[in-house]
Amino acid sequence: MAQKPRHSGIKAAVAYGDISREIALKLKHGGKIGLAKLIAGQLRRYLADVPDNAVLVPVPLHWTRLWRRRYNQSALIAQELTWMSGLEHCPDALVRTRRTQALGGLSARERAAMVKGAFAINERQSARISSKPVILVDDVYTSGATTDACVATLLKAGAASVTIFCWARVLPEALEAGLPA
Repeated sequence: MAQKPRHSGIKAAVAYGDISREIALKLKHGGKIGLAKLIAGQLRRYLADVPDNAVLVPVPLHWTRLWRRRYNQSALIAQELTWMSGLEHCPDALVRTRRTQALGGLSARERAAMVKGAFAINERQSARISSKPVILVDDVYTSGATTDACVATLLKAGAASVTIFCWARVLPEALEAGLPA
């Protein structure tokens, strides 16, 4: 690693593979929103190490994608984690300021370029994350481009730390082999 990550760690329920991909796609595009509870249940084991004042923040969708999909899968997972833990959930702390194309099939460098500058803090919610540990919730961690952009935005807004919770993490060898994400 040429550069130390800005996040405080990544907690993934499973490694990305055929089954975890199918579950993520059914939640994301198939309308199977009940899978958010299954995913949160698998992430629950990591909640024991989370400070009581932590805030759950989902990776946001652009409003056009949210309008088309009708829900944000990361926000559903974060909401389930809130019900399981009692932690604060701030679904609109981050805003996706511009629409980006789907990142599947892009290289890590292309992904980073695509999401650069695509996130901002919702100023009405900034006090809710200021000086607090943040748990950034996403469905799949592939190259880290999206979460890196979100982490930088949250830290700049005053978050004490940011830990990433995700359903599935694409392992480096799968990324190198070109596994679709």
